[in-house]
Amino acid sequence: MNKTPMELLKHFAPEFAQSQMEEKSLIFENSTYQKVPNKYKMLIGIGVAAALGSDTCTQMWTNMAKQNNITNEEIVEAMQVARYMKQATVNDTIANSLRILKGE
Repeated sequence: MNKTPMELLKHFAPEFAQSQMEEKSLIFENSTYQKVPNKYKMLIGIGVAAALGSDTCTQMWTNMAKQNNITNEEIVEAMQVARYMKQATVNDTIANSLRILKGE
């Protein structure tokens, strides 16, 4: 069975794994950082993981969202926003090359 990235990190660098888990706790449990509801943080997590191309993280955030009663429709919408934003960043990345093609 393949170990998850976090399990591997715990094995090779337990202090870094612990630090990451403490940050997760800070983001989701510390009362100082609850201006954005956890529901939205999970949807952001899905979108960012998808846009960055991490299947493992996208699945982890999706499972966490489902466990917290976030609907399929909300999750799919977050994924579609990520898809749109990734597409927009490609447009930005190629803009200077398109200017070259246009002769600008």
